[in-house]
Formats: sequence, structure tokens, C-alpha cells
Amino acid sequence: MRGSMSAAVATIALGLAFGGSLYSEEPAGPTKATFVISGLHCPPCTSTVQNSLARVKGVKSVSVDWNTKNAKVEFDESVLPAQALAAAIDSTPHMMGSGMRYSGWLALKVPAIKDDASGQKTKDVLSKVEGVSKVVVYPTAHSAVVQFAGKGTLTSRQLTDALAKEGIEATNF
Repeated sequence: MRGSMSAAVATIALGLAFGGSLYSEEPAGPTKATFVISGLHCPPCTSTVQNSLARVKGVKSVSVDWNTKNAKVEFDESVLPAQALAAAIDSTPHMMGSGMRYSGWLALKVPAIKDDASGQKTKDVLSKVEGVSKVVVYPTAHSAVVQFAGKGTLTSRQLTDALAKEGIEATNF
């Protein structure tokens, strides 16, 4: 008993000393993330997506930028996982009619991605996570974007934890 208690304390101490995060199911507070939004055809589309997301339970704040096609969202992942937030973006009625759709991809900052070869490991790890539909890497931006497979409970933390287990540092944008 005493040995296992010492091991647990040592693990916590190492995690704190190196500024690393200990894996946990619940985020420490509101999550701030960037979603790349496809389907924005005109500046009023940004208001459509922004107003729709502002009404979603768990969203604390949202700002959609027409120029970057990004939505900066602060949300409570214990109420609204990133996958469910992406589904909310996808289900927002398009102002151009039912033949058009919006789509939200979670953006992750991955400093180790410097070229296509270094991005392949990130792509491989994230592609194996249940609930991920597609991953695209952007070496010049040292980033990856994740498209989720429908509705689900996958969190941004689970994605960054999956990468961390493979030695790849990643954070939300």
C-alpha cells in the first residue's frame, strides 16, 4: 500500500514539475477552441453560424470571422463535447437553402508538424481515434484539423491526450 501511494505521489509530482497535464476525463474549466468553418459563402453566413451556436447549451461565447473562416468558441466540454459542437455547426440551417451546408473542423496546434512527413504521424494517430472522420495537416501553420464523424462525445482533450501518448504535443488554437 505504502509503495503504491508513493508511486502515485511521484507521478503527480512529475506531472506538475514538468508542466504536463495529468490525463483526466474532465477539463479544468471552459475550453477555448477554433473551428474552421466551411460553407461560409458571404459575410451574413458568419452571423447565421454565430447566432446558431450562441443558442447551444454549453457555449459560453462564440465569434465567427468571415476573413479567416474560423469560429473562436469558448464552451464547457462537460456539457458540450467538441464532437457535439461540430455537429451543431453541421446542423445549422444554411441561409442559401437546404442544398447548402456548413461544416466545422476542430483546429489543433501541433508544433512538431513541419512538413508532410512529420504531419503523417499526427494524421495516423488522430485517424485511429473513434469518432474522427478525417484529418488534414497544414505544415506551414504547424496545425491539423479534425472532422468528426456525426454526433458523439469525443472531446478536444481526448484528441490531445491521444497525441500526447504518442509523444506529440498538441493544443487547441
